[in-house]
Amino acid sequence: MLELADRLLPLVAAGVPIAAATAIDVLGSSPHGAGTSMAVTGDGRLLGAVSGGCVEDAALRACRALLAAGAARVHRFGFGDGAAAAAGLACGGELDVLVHRVEGEGVAEQLRLAAEGRPAAVAMVTAGPPSVVGRTVTAASAVALAQEVPGLSPSLLVAALTGRQDAGASGPVDVACAGWTLRLFVDVAAPARRLLIGGATDTAAALAAAAGALGYRVTVCDPRPAFALPSRFPAAQEVVTGRVHEVIAAAALTERDAVCLVSHDEDLDPLALAAALESAAGYVGALGSRGTAARRRERLRALGVPESHVARLHMPVGLDVGARTPAELAVAVLAEVLAVRSGTGAGPLRVGEGPIHRSVRTG
Repeated sequence: MLELADRLLPLVAAGVPIAAATAIDVLGSSPHGAGTSMAVTGDGRLLGAVSGGCVEDAALRACRALLAAGAARVHRFGFGDGAAAAAGLACGGELDVLVHRVEGEGVAEQLRLAAEGRPAAVAMVTAGPPSVVGRTVTAASAVALAQEVPGLSPSLLVAALTGRQDAGASGPVDVACAGWTLRLFVDVAAPARRLLIGGATDTAAALAAAAGALGYRVTVCDPRPAFALPSRFPAAQEVVTGRVHEVIAAAALTERDAVCLVSHDEDLDPLALAAALESAAGYVGALGSRGTAARRRERLRALGVPESHVARLHMPVGLDVGARTPAELAVAVLAEVLAVRSGTGAGPLRVGEGPIHRSVRTG
């Protein structure tokens, strides 16, 4: 649900009735993972997707039924059964979908945090006393829910939320109470990934636009004031005039973040790459020919950068897809970024084996 935060927030603030279908468990192959949602408003607007197309019609009907005074409930769609055939689920997996209302104390605040790219967590009750199944829970509403469920501790509810949020991963949590085990699905929004692009070029503009579509918060930096203009990079959250290595050093990058150098400065580029490789950034890449790449590696070694750091540099940057234009280069670069962060081999799917939508490293 939180992946729709920027679109849901104004609707919740305006008091618009909203039903959501949230995938709470996925077994086998499915285009989307647990936590993805489709939302339907009382006036017919449709946001997001719960399964990439497989069960959208069935989820839409269930959301409309809920808005027409129906009860929240968990629906299961599994490959090969009648419900799956009717829903269109033919990808070989099983999908549990909770259909629930988007409302409750603290929900708007968590949507606001997620929309701003900050950590957030919202839980939905998926099993327990029938009167609270489907209830949306935040830290602000934990006490109110505990008053409705005998033996339920508000502190345990808050701990379930904060534990999942601190781990940065959505998933189920069981909370024990008198006579019941309350099962929650905690939807977590981790801090937005960052992409720091060195060089205010046309390729940087294309890369910023493509990365923004993937949810990255983009910073473009260049020491040349005439080029580092916000008007040239509308998709970037920040455009900085400054030496790239100094901007990188001050950025406090994490393993979730990426750095890509698309500039052509023989003197400053090695300094920028050294700073990026000394940071915690999970991906560091640089545009350039093989000859340029060889010279830069020698400069990095001369600067005292450890060989283990030099080895993790992706240079020349990107996957070999025959890219030439800035837009094509952006696709090639981001494809490599995604492959590195998920730990996959980036080979063609047609030559592989096993589930297509297997579990991958997402941290």
